[in-house]
Amino acid sequence: MTTEEFAKNFYLEKINLLKSSFDFESEGRTYVSTKIQELNLNQEHTEKLKHIISSLLTDTFYTVLLGLDGCTSIGKSNQEVFKIYDEQENLISDCGELEAEAFEYFHNHKFEFDNSEADFIATLNYLPTEKGGRTTPAMSKYRPQIKFDIDEMQTSGQQTFIDREIVFPGETINAEIKISSVEHFAYKLTEGITFEFLEGSKLIGTGKIKLIKNEILRKNNR
Repeated sequence: MTTEEFAKNFYLEKINLLKSSFDFESEGRTYVSTKIQELNLNQEHTEKLKHIISSLLTDTFYTVLLGLDGCTSIGKSNQEVFKIYDEQENLISDCGELEAEAFEYFHNHKFEFDNSEADFIATLNYLPTEKGGRTTPAMSKYRPQIKFDIDEMQTSGQQTFIDREIVFPGETINAEIKISSVEHFAYKLTEGITFEFLEGSKLIGTGKIKLIKNEILRKNNR
């Protein structure tokens, strides 16, 4: 097993735990999902609790991986470096490699990036209702218009939310974005560029590109 595979498996475990915690249908549901359902939360509060638990799991797994890599202390013990081997006695991590891979999966969306058919991954800031934003939540696969700061043309941009199914006005989330006018924006976009997303002429929120997946869009990639 490689260092990357080790970090990836921790991330997949995080995804599975989050999914099982909000699985209210399966016969073999978990104790956590049963207790969450007993709270009888409405849709908004359920999604907000899901976001809180997702953040907690991210912090927990990431800290454990950094602790194993000697980059932070575990509990109140002294900070130590651990050497990790797989069953074939291959060295998975000596010092430093695991921290880098853990960051890629838990904070830089490497799993979503590698498995996405989107054009780029972005951070989205939804305006609150009182500042002109939506009055209702948006579902994943929501498709508003996008306008980049560098161009007057608008394009449809499907938003697939990461770790969420629903986003409420005023929230900030990460999402995979797939635009319809790839040819028009070919070789024009860079990571860090900002954009607006709209319903008609109404501004719904703003975004910032974190990672470009579709290399056709990347500026100077000719």
